Amino acid sequence: MDALLINYRDPLFAVLLIAGMVFVVALVSYWWGVYVKSRKSRRLQRFLRRFETQGVKKSLESMPFSPTITQPLVLLAKAYEKSGEYNNAIEIGLYLLKHCDDEEITYELMELVGTTYMHAGFLERARTTFLQILRSNPRNKKVLNDLMVVYERLQDFKRAKEVIEPLETMGVDVGDLKLYLELKSLLTDSRLEHDEKVKRVTELYERHGKFERTVFEYLLKNEPCRAWEMVKEEDIERLIDIFWYLPASYLDYDRIKESPRLSAIYGARGDIEVPRPIGWFLIDMLGHLRKTGFNKATLQFAYLCDNCKQQFPVPFERCPRCLALDSVVVEREITKAESETGYNLL
Repeated sequence: MDALLINYRDPLFAVLLIAGMVFVVALVSYWWGVYVKSRKSRRLQRFLRRFETQGVKKSLESMPFSPTITQPLVLLAKAYEKSGEYNNAIEIGLYLLKHCDDEEITYELMELVGTTYMHAGFLERARTTFLQILRSNPRNKKVLNDLMVVYERLQDFKRAKEVIEPLETMGVDVGDLKLYLELKSLLTDSRLEHDEKVKRVTELYERHGKFERTVFEYLLKNEPCRAWEMVKEEDIERLIDIFWYLPASYLDYDRIKESPRLSAIYGARGDIEVPRPIGWFLIDMLGHLRKTGFNKATLQFAYLCDNCKQQFPVPFERCPRCLALDSVVVEREITKAESETGYNLL
């Protein structure tokens, strides 16, 4: 019997043992890869079933899929998303997700679909999509940032702050994000008494000097006396639209007379006597027109993102296009005064 057994000291035995171990490891790795791929596929199918729509284009339903059309359709979906045709972008994205086997392209498509949902206002769908991506790729900075924006728009600032932590560990500068979320948390906290809220918002602004549009919109609406006390001459030009549309009942005429820029604004608007020119071209011109008796001119505003250079008709705290924070630049022009329909603080 012993003659039939291979001596454990025999080199051939060692070779067979190593070969057997390699085979077992390779087999386990292969089946594990198959299991993981199958699990991801089932997860993706469950994800797609949640967002199936009845309005998928017939041209997409009947179109046979070929890997060669993937990239052209991805580019087309991105073009639709950029131009605001969100429904078309989502339909193409979901169609490709059903047929694409490439993992890298799959996550690119999921990111596109999630971003499109976010821009279209489907925040819960966007949240679900981003969380699905992060389950497999938790270090995706863009998806983490977009998820934070979704929580911010849902006014779930607690979860938005939680998303900041992994961004910070990856070296992202989150100082302004933390400050902004703290400010928004204060403004939406219904448990705080009015005086306490005003005090904390004021202290936050005086300590950091940022997000003045958000701060002054709140204070001018809720505590105008405190707002007028805090106005700095160098901030007035950036807040010109807020002051221009402010109702006359909210004006502090004593404070206005102390400020050359405020005097110029409200002189041009017709609330006080037009002062001498101060070198502020459009305002001085509007004041001069009013002095000559021409009262059919007014200011019109547009809002430019300093980051992506896109222009919008209404102000924003985050750019609606690139999501940059506190990037608004107020552009103005003189136009014919009709029934003004501009942005009003109140």
